[in-house]
Amino acid sequence: MAVRYSLVSTTADFPTNSIQTNNQGFNIAGGAIESLIFRFEGTVTQADIAADFPSCISQLRIVLNGESRFNYQAGYTLAGANDPSQLGYFLNSMSDDRFSSEVVTSGGTAKDAFLRVPIGVQAPPGTSRLEYTLQTVALGNAGTGTTEVWIVYNDAAETTTYVGNPTSMTASGTGQEEVTIRLPSNVPGVVAGVLVQNDRATDADITGFRVVSQSDWNMDVPFWRFINSDLMNGVQWASEATNAGDPAGLTGALAAQQSAQTYGQACDATMFIPTLGLSRSDDVRLQITTAAARTITFTPVLVAPFNAQEGAQPTQTQRVPTNTSRSILDTSGQADA
Repeated sequence: MAVRYSLVSTTADFPTNSIQTNNQGFNIAGGAIESLIFRFEGTVTQADIAADFPSCISQLRIVLNGESRFNYQAGYTLAGANDPSQLGYFLNSMSDDRFSSEVVTSGGTAKDAFLRVPIGVQAPPGTSRLEYTLQTVALGNAGTGTTEVWIVYNDAAETTTYVGNPTSMTASGTGQEEVTIRLPSNVPGVVAGVLVQNDRATDADITGFRVVSQSDWNMDVPFWRFINSDLMNGVQWASEATNAGDPAGLTGALAAQQSAQTYGQACDATMFIPTLGLSRSDDVRLQITTAAARTITFTPVLVAPFNAQEGAQPTQTQRVPTNTSRSILDTSGQADA
């Protein structure tokens, strides 16, 4: 049994004052891949990224040995806004420790952010090929920094996690409509949840949902935020607002940091709907109620059992089991309801 962290890529890719699409590929060792950690470390001009670092990421796609494992596309980006990001919210909806960034004082220019993307796959012995596409929006000024990619090998990983292509719809804004979220036929597992994203940060555009197979009634947005525990201060981000509690009297490395992350009850016009392991007997069908004609995307999260094989060089005696389905239950609080 072992957890091993392996640095596999360091590049000078970093958000700057033009749209960046970075395609990287490299060979990696086989083994039980639990997740990938992306670290973004660099400097931007004051207020270009006022809060959540992933608010400037518009696309992140991960491919292992020619197979797409994670395909995220943002509904909207707000690099200069002091708000939680859709990507950070999405990752933390699958587990509380998927995204975090160092909190700096108001107007800080140094950025250090971490994204942990769940994968859960047994790469074959020998050499495998990992590729990713990372697209960032244009900032107001040039930024400089690096992007690191780490692989977390974990023999105790319990689930394979697959984030599929989003299904999009153009809502009429005049009431209730039905949308069918298409699921890939060649991917095993069940549906653990669906990320719903509007194309702008106007929360009033979407007013309610009904998961047809799991509810007899439409439930409004606050009800869903109760179900997924967003209302329990379940949304975390690194705020740089002047009222966020800049600490006084700190020295050294702490002098440039806030006292804590900021917690809220919503990521505007964005919701994670836990579907509790919905079976694959049919596509996921939702009824959605909207108040504005907007483009809305629905991104499914599929999980399947994964029995990772024990590595040849165990380095520890304590297992570190990871399970996306259980993490979503724990994060939403429904396991204790």
